[in-house]
Amino acid sequence: MSNAAPEQSSGPTLAFEALLSQLIDQAETMQRSHSRLRDLIRVNNDLTSNLDLPMVLRRIVELGLELLDARYGAMGVVGDETRLAQFIHVGMDDPTVEAIGHLPRGRGLLGALIDDPVPVRLKRISDDRRSSGFPANHPPMKSFLGVPIRVRDVVFGNLYLTDARAGAFTADDEEIAQSLAATAGIAIENARLFEDSAYRARWSTALAETSRRLMRDDEGDDVSGLMIRLAELAEASIIAILVVEADDLVIHHIHGKDPSVAQALGRRFPIDGSFAAKLLASGEPLSVASFAEIYEDLHHTDLGACMMLPFAVSDHEHGVLFLGRPDGAPFFADRDIEMGVSFAGHISLAMEREESRENRQRMELLEERTRIARDLHDHVIQRLFAIGLNLQSISTRLDPALAGRLSNQIDEVDGAIAQIRQSIFSLKRTPEDADSLRSRIIEVVERIDPQLPGRARLEFHGPIDTLADDALAEDVVAVVTEALSNVVRHAGASAARVLVTVAGGRLGVECVDDGSGPPTGVPHRSGLANMRDRAVRRGGAFELTAAKPGTRVLWWAPV
Repeated sequence: MSNAAPEQSSGPTLAFEALLSQLIDQAETMQRSHSRLRDLIRVNNDLTSNLDLPMVLRRIVELGLELLDARYGAMGVVGDETRLAQFIHVGMDDPTVEAIGHLPRGRGLLGALIDDPVPVRLKRISDDRRSSGFPANHPPMKSFLGVPIRVRDVVFGNLYLTDARAGAFTADDEEIAQSLAATAGIAIENARLFEDSAYRARWSTALAETSRRLMRDDEGDDVSGLMIRLAELAEASIIAILVVEADDLVIHHIHGKDPSVAQALGRRFPIDGSFAAKLLASGEPLSVASFAEIYEDLHHTDLGACMMLPFAVSDHEHGVLFLGRPDGAPFFADRDIEMGVSFAGHISLAMEREESRENRQRMELLEERTRIARDLHDHVIQRLFAIGLNLQSISTRLDPALAGRLSNQIDEVDGAIAQIRQSIFSLKRTPEDADSLRSRIIEVVERIDPQLPGRARLEFHGPIDTLADDALAEDVVAVVTEALSNVVRHAGASAARVLVTVAGGRLGVECVDDGSGPPTGVPHRSGLANMRDRAVRRGGAFELTAAKPGTRVLWWAPV
C-alpha cells in the first residue's frame, strides 16, 4: 500500500512534462516561423526597393544563402533554346572560378530544372541520376536545393543552393526558397521594366542625336564614330561591317576594345555554305550564343554571343553589320536586334555620305591638279621653251668652247621641260589610270629613283597607252625595271635618263646613265639576256653600248 501513491503520482508528472515539451517545441517552431517571417519581410523590402537588375539578381542569391544557411548559391538565367544566358554565382573566390574555366551552360542537374521547372531537393547531388558530375577544380558539393523563378508565369531562371551547413535542406527550407523565388520574380519584373525603360531612353537619345548630325551637311557623323557608339550602346567588344564582293564577305570597317582586331581589316569570308548565305537571302537578323557557331573552322576564344544584321550599304551594295560580346556576357536579346537594325540604317546613310564626300574631295583635288597642270603647261613650259630657243640663238654667235657649254645648259632646260611634262601627267592621273603603261613606268621610276644619288629623268613620246597591248606593256615594264636596276647595282652612276617612244611602228625604250660604262667579261648576265629574249621574241632588238660617259641600253619591239 505504501508504494502505491508514488506510482500513481508519476503518471500525471510524465504527462505534464510531455505536454510542456510539446509547448516548448511549438513555441520554438513559432519563434522560428516568426523569425523567418520577419526575414522574408526584410528580404521583400530589400529586393523590391532595388531597381538595378544585375544587383537584384546577385542579391537574390546572397539572400538565399543567408536565409537557408548554405555555403554556395547561384542564379541561372534562362536564355534562348533553353540554355543559360547568365550564371551569377556566390560563394566561390576568384582563383577557384578561374581554375574551373567555363561557367555552366545548363546541362545535367541544372538543365533538369530548365526542362522541368519544379523544385528539386536532394540530400546528396551524386545520388541523382540527372547529375553529370563536376568539372575539374570544382569544390565538392553535397546537398542541393533548386527552385524556379517565374516572372509573369514565364520561367526567368532558377535559384540554386548547395551545401546546407545543417547537413541537408528541409521541407521548410524548400518553402522558404519558394517564397524567396516569388518575391524575386516581382523584384526582377520591376527591375526589368525600369532597366528596359532606361535602355530604350539611351537608344532613343543616341538615335535622335545621330539623326540630327546626319541631317547637317557640314557635321555628319563618320562611319567609325557611329560604329564605336553602337558598340558602346550594345555592350559589344567588337563591331565590324562586312560588304558583299563577288562570292565573299569582306571586312571594310572593324573596331574593338582590343586594337589587334584591326589586323582583320580586308579579310574575306566565303558566302557559299555559310551563315551569310542564309542571312543575306532571308534579310532577317541572326543572333547566336557562340562565335564558333558562325564558322566551325574559326575559334575566337574571347567572343561569345554574336549578332549579325543584314543591311544595304548603298543602292548597289549589301553587307552585314556584326557585333560580338565577350565570352560569358548575355545573349543579344530581341530589343538589341531591334535597336541595332535602327542604328544600321544610320550607318548605311553615313557610308553613303562618306562615299559622296570622298568623291567630292577627289573631284576637287582633280580640278586643282588640272589647274596646276594647265598653269605649268601654259606658262612655265612656254617660258622655258622660249628661254631654250633664245639660248640656241645666242650659241650660234659664240666661240665653240662657250657654245658647247651653253649647249649643255640648253639640254638641261630641255630635260626640265620633259620633267615638268611628266609631273603634269602625274597630276592628271586618276585611280582609273593606275593600270596604264605610262603610270606603271612612272611607278617603277619613282620606286628606283631614291636609290640613285641624282635624279632619274623620264620622258614619253607618242601614243604609248594607245598602241601597247597588255602583253607588250608587261615586257616594257620589265625592261625599264631591269635597266634601272642595273644602273643602281652595277653602273656606279649618279643619274639616269629613260626615254619611252612610240614612232614608226615601234615602241622603244632607251636608258642612258653617266656611270662606269658597260660591263666587261660578263656578256650574258641573266638580266641582260632576259631583255634580249623579250625583244627577239617580239621581232625586235636589244643593244647595250657605251655612252660618253656611261652606258646606253636600247630596246625596241614592233607595235
